[in-house]
Amino acid sequence: MIAIQHQVSEFIDPDFGPDPYFAKIHKSSPAGDQHIEYMFRIVWPLLASYRRVLVAQRAMTTYTVLGQIAAGDRDLDYLGAGHILYTDYPGKGKTLLAKVPAIVLGGRFSRFQGANDNQPSDFTGNRIIDIDEDGKRCFRFVPGPAFADYILMDEANRNSPRALSGVLEAFGEGTVTNFGETRRVRPYGLFTMNPVETEDTNPLPEALLDRIMFKMTGEWFTANQFAEILDRTDNYKEIRGSLKQVCGIETIYEIREFFHSMIHIDSDIRQRMGHFAEVSNDPHRFGYLQIFEKMFGGPVITSGLSGRGVVHWEGAARAMAAMRYRDYVRREDAQKVLLPILRHRIIFKAGALVFLMHDLGLRDTLETTDVILARLIREAW
Repeated sequence: MIAIQHQVSEFIDPDFGPDPYFAKIHKSSPAGDQHIEYMFRIVWPLLASYRRVLVAQRAMTTYTVLGQIAAGDRDLDYLGAGHILYTDYPGKGKTLLAKVPAIVLGGRFSRFQGANDNQPSDFTGNRIIDIDEDGKRCFRFVPGPAFADYILMDEANRNSPRALSGVLEAFGEGTVTNFGETRRVRPYGLFTMNPVETEDTNPLPEALLDRIMFKMTGEWFTANQFAEILDRTDNYKEIRGSLKQVCGIETIYEIREFFHSMIHIDSDIRQRMGHFAEVSNDPHRFGYLQIFEKMFGGPVITSGLSGRGVVHWEGAARAMAAMRYRDYVRREDAQKVLLPILRHRIIFKAGALVFLMHDLGLRDTLETTDVILARLIREAW
């Protein structure tokens, strides 16, 4: 025991201390030295930094970290991150949260503000006329926000479908094609949407939603948490000073590759995941939904998990196992991450959510979606 404690103490960052979760399970943890070092020196400091900045919102902070270390889209030569979509009312800290990774992990941060007059080149970059050393006119490429390591797609639903078409390649394949030339990028996308204001907004295309790993909603603040917000904003300089860079951006790519290759997932769990994906695309097999379909007068759900969705699910389950200091995935890991993966992939028929919201006596469609999906997960899993 003394030897283990000494070994672990070498990895602890004194500015953040040890991960409190590890103290509960370290006797039974099968994690190796490299795994523990990545968690103690980078992943836990990143999570702790998020929580120093943001009041409450534990789920948002946890899944923002998961998305960074999880393997999302996988092209032939690209292993992408698990992009995240924050859909919630103003003032929950969505934009503030997106600025933290570049401080703690290094790399470049950019912001692409949603507007209905944006063009694809506003995101990918454009060519401008310049004058070279010989005084001749030439075209020079000016990179857009797509070339940052962390991209805040603020109020993404204010963009036109044409503007969003320029986003798909960067977040799905890790490349940007502009004026016939393809350039490599490796972004982590943080999308935000405000469900209150709907004027001049467009629904995000399903092709873009499928490239996003998690859809997160925030928690309602309590009286004490409102008071804590006032305290933290009053001491913003001290909080900013407590944040420090713990690694370079390349290390995050290493961690993602490491957990993707070292966290094992057995065939039984993959079969269960495949079964759930199949059932999600045949919703009539859900007994719970059949009751609502009779009341609604037709199908409630029109489509379920895609092939990309299942790939994201597995990547998220591996990341969850890694954060629990295991080198293998348990069924509860896969079940734990499923709700935020389904929120934007299970497509409800027009009018169904409003109907179900009133029938269940809930406050809004976001809450209704969670209640229904949580029941379906328990039933099918």
